[in-house]
Amino acid sequence: MPPPYLQIQSVTKKFDKTIALDDVSLEVQEGEFIFLLGPSGCGKTTLLRIIAGLEDASQGRILQAGQDVTRLPPSKRNFGIVFQSYALFPNLTVFQNIAYGLENRKEPKEKIKTRVNELLELVGLPEYGGRFPAQLSGGQQQRVALARALAISPGLLLLDEPLSALDARVRASLRIEIARLQKQLGITTVMVSHDQEEALTMADRVVVMEQGRVVQVGTPEEIYFQPATPFVADFVGLMNFIPGVAAAGGQNQVQVGDDALFIEQPIAQWAGQPVTLAIRPERVQVAQNGQAGNILRARVHEVEFMGPFYRLHLRIGQNDKMVAYMPPENTHNIEIRAGVELPVHLPPSHLRVYQSAAG
Repeated sequence: MPPPYLQIQSVTKKFDKTIALDDVSLEVQEGEFIFLLGPSGCGKTTLLRIIAGLEDASQGRILQAGQDVTRLPPSKRNFGIVFQSYALFPNLTVFQNIAYGLENRKEPKEKIKTRVNELLELVGLPEYGGRFPAQLSGGQQQRVALARALAISPGLLLLDEPLSALDARVRASLRIEIARLQKQLGITTVMVSHDQEEALTMADRVVVMEQGRVVQVGTPEEIYFQPATPFVADFVGLMNFIPGVAAAGGQNQVQVGDDALFIEQPIAQWAGQPVTLAIRPERVQVAQNGQAGNILRARVHEVEFMGPFYRLHLRIGQNDKMVAYMPPENTHNIEIRAGVELPVHLPPSHLRVYQSAAG
């Protein structure tokens, strides 16, 4: 593979006694779309600001295109940035906002005009150059902010939760547009978000952060289907967790109450210890007549009709809860109501196992 375009090497950031980032390392390939994903306070925005030079790292290095930019001011770094708040100049027209960086570089007027008109076309606002930000919707303002960031043809695009201030419909539309533009331009992009849906639908790779550390890096599919820790499993999508005990004697089984469940994941290292099983709601199946293996008895506690599927809230044993998604076409011969007992099948290939805190 070619050398990474962006390298984050052992970056630590301390605010007094608080550690915001703890020895974070990451490599980003040229043209890659990377998401920094995690809850508030996990350090993702701090990391983005360090990449941009808006914060200084306490330790570690940032390399961009092979150049050490750790101590360079933002003006000397080759990036464009888009904030959640748009940050447009209210007294300048859309055209003037986009042209701002080019004018600072003293580019020829004709070149600026051509470039701004190209970008207005690119973000779908070719007729809006003469308007002021106050005359635009939130989604249109964010498109202008994106065009302004792209105007100087930066090597790196940084997006700091650019969609979080928008309503759901506009946000869904704009994320498609941003992903399309990123692929069309081939620009290396790092985006901060706490929205897992944005990350899963837009990113080439997702970097999940927790308490200042990177806990998993992978494709959206890897993050969703093979979460490395219970935190990742719980943060990205909905996950059922079921306590059990790993079988002794090298068997790939977990005992849940009186039932033994087979597991494909190797678990010999936890033999005889408490473990936690995890499975996505869409992977839980209602057992068919005569089906054997990996079946638990569950009682329906609540039923919600969600349109494409029923969301079943189940109880297993006395205390354990489980959620299952069931398409309406799978319910024709099954009585679905609170109080009914259902045998549920948990496919071995879709069960993940984690060592319990008590293990």
